[in-house]
Amino acid sequence: MQQSRWRSPVAWSALAALVLFILKTYGLLAPIGLTEDSFKELTALLFAALTSFGIFNNPTSRDSF
Repeated sequence: MQQSRWRSPVAWSALAALVLFILKTYGLLAPIGLTEDSFKELTALLFAALTSFGIFNNPTSRDSF
């Protein structure tokens, strides 16, 4: 039995990172209260988490998240 990639928390985390990246690219961070420095810290944290989950998680295997 294979798990859908869209039911994976890793896929949703990657999607959230993409949304934040798009918001930064078009300068839409100020309305939601993020400064440039806080965005850099948040981005570094997200990339570290996504990297570790991406390496150690296979959403198509039966015994994964």
